[in-house]
Amino acid sequence: MFQEAWAGAAQFVQSDRITMPRQQAVQAGCTLLGESVVFAVSGIVLVYEYHKAKEAEARKKAEERQAVRDEAAAATREVQVQVQALEAHLRSQAAELQALRQELSSAAQQSAERDDSAGPTAAAAKKGWLR
Repeated sequence: MFQEAWAGAAQFVQSDRITMPRQQAVQAGCTLLGESVVFAVSGIVLVYEYHKAKEAEARKKAEERQAVRDEAAAATREVQVQVQALEAHLRSQAAELQALRQELSSAAQQSAERDDSAGPTAAAAKKGWLR
């Protein structure tokens, strides 16, 4: 059947240059068809593998970008935790400083009250004027 198809196709092409016997023409046609099929399949496989490699490369790059984003997010969270800890420490130091200022103010006020109640002689003696 295949041979008849090629022989029929050969009858449509009239040429004086082709002087090949029928059996040899059929064999050449079969060889050409076989090689065409192999070439087509090879080309399809080559294109498929190329696209598959490109997809794998794109997936790998996307995974790397996601890993970088995840690392940046983790670092950002860590910095935020550190900033919050520092702010809490700063607030506690500010409260402690305020308490110390109040104590100092109270102590200075109490000292001034003692100096006033002791009179001018005690104040002068304290300052070293009386010896």
